[in-house]
Amino acid sequence: MSNYEKTFDVLQSTGLNWSVEKKPLFSDDGLATESYGIFRNDNNQWLGTAGERYTPYQNSQLVERMVELTDTAGIPITSGGSLQGGKKIYLQAELEQERVGASNIKRYITAMNSHDGSTSIAFGVANKVLVCSNGFYRTLKEMKSKHRHTINAESSISISISQLQNAIREEFNLIQTYKAFDATKLTDEAVDRTIRALFKVSLDAPSNTVSTRKFNQVRSFSDSLATEIHTHGNTLWSLFNAVTRYTNHVAAPSSEDAKNTYLMVGGGYKLSNIGYNEIMKMVDENTLQEFVNV
Repeated sequence: MSNYEKTFDVLQSTGLNWSVEKKPLFSDDGLATESYGIFRNDNNQWLGTAGERYTPYQNSQLVERMVELTDTAGIPITSGGSLQGGKKIYLQAELEQERVGASNIKRYITAMNSHDGSTSIAFGVANKVLVCSNGFYRTLKEMKSKHRHTINAESSISISISQLQNAIREEFNLIQTYKAFDATKLTDEAVDRTIRALFKVSLDAPSNTVSTRKFNQVRSFSDSLATEIHTHGNTLWSLFNAVTRYTNHVAAPSSEDAKNTYLMVGGGYKLSNIGYNEIMKMVDENTLQEFVNV
């Protein structure tokens, strides 16, 4: 199958077979502005407002680059879609599953683009713990392979294809970090520090000074932690999975689009990474180095 055929198949299967157009915006009385609207060509939906230098990067361009990238590495594009009606779009290429403790992990290289001007074109990593369906996205803000929406974006992304191995290495290191979590015993101090980082609650504060909302958040997180300890044991791996269980199954909105947006680029993304970064601080450096240097 040619790259053209593969690109078309991915566009069709992910619902991304549409383009956008940049159109000048005018005032109600017809006066020209310096702003431009970004509109979907299939349904004329407005996606965002941009300046004169903004150059749309079409779905077909991103898919074509991902097809080239994944063919080189021998990994398939298995999923993709849009968020918020097409304001953001994403593609995921699946790596071989890994195992951490008793958990199988689905692993992905992720590419994301926005048509509302909110994010650069970016590559990164994501994964899902299958036993509890907890997804974690450490994709967009941590990776260096970002590309602004300018006329040079196409050539810039072409260069980034050579960086695929770096992205895979990032994902490998993330899995090794998970294994270090699994090898580190859970302590009350670790739980306290994580709750403080997530919810900005002082656990030794008088109960009458903690809002009902904060109290309910901490209680829900504690319930999530109890479930994960039962599944994974008394380790930091359980603590991290409690973070992602909370963001994926407690705090996330119910509709699929809103939930994906929350977890991939919104409040859930931020909260999961706050938890990850805090737990990382509690892993013994020698333990982590032992796994990363495998």
